[in-house]
Amino acid sequence: MDRYNIMWTGGLDSTYTMIVYSHYDIEIQPYYLRHGRKSEKYEFKAMEEIREELLNNEKTKAKILPLIVIGEEDIPSDSEVEAAYSRLKAQGGLGSQYDWIARYARHNDVEGLFYSPVKPTSSASKFRGCIEANGVIREYVNSVGRKVFTIDMENSSPDLKLVFGGFNLSETFDITKIEEEQRMRDEGYTRILEKTWFCHTPVLGKACGCCHPCETTIEAGQTWRFTESRLKRYRELKEGASPGRVRFETYIDVIFGR
Repeated sequence: MDRYNIMWTGGLDSTYTMIVYSHYDIEIQPYYLRHGRKSEKYEFKAMEEIREELLNNEKTKAKILPLIVIGEEDIPSDSEVEAAYSRLKAQGGLGSQYDWIARYARHNDVEGLFYSPVKPTSSASKFRGCIEANGVIREYVNSVGRKVFTIDMENSSPDLKLVFGGFNLSETFDITKIEEEQRMRDEGYTRILEKTWFCHTPVLGKACGCCHPCETTIEAGQTWRFTESRLKRYRELKEGASPGRVRFETYIDVIFGR
């Protein structure tokens, strides 16, 4: 039985990939990178509930293996990968998770690990910009007939190949969040859609409306995930309001159920 390794956060994009591959007679090995985010407990709760939903869904054919949690202590030092990542980051900024996962996968023989970056609808993607500036994306169809994107190893820079060459990019790379949402609703996965988590800095268990994932979710058109007061705080932040004041007012909104 083939095994598919998938980075999972409990968010919409990686959960979409989990659903896609749950339809096939394969093993799915999900991985989670513990990164010190304030949202971790909410992400774990989302993954636990979504996993249960998938296991009990009649469409699921895959064997979903227990989640592997990667901590800082599991990330080996690798001067080659770290130097390559630093050079890529200097071009425009990349999250440190790409360095960590590249090192982990390289030293633990984790092959073809799936990332699920989505097609942006408004703000530029630093990840996509880095790929386009340093290489070429190759598209192919895998053994279960799904579209996959990878780094073209013959036409990409040594740094890009070292950091991203061992990964697969899910078909989310070619669709937007709204398209993901619609496909999930059409295929009967609305309950799972509503369990996905996205906010990095929740306020008393509610999405803040101010962090980067909240920003991209709002700009993608998924305003249904937020109360009107949270959307107001987002607009205030965009108009130049003090982040500290907006954060304080968000706490007040949550306390009073707004």
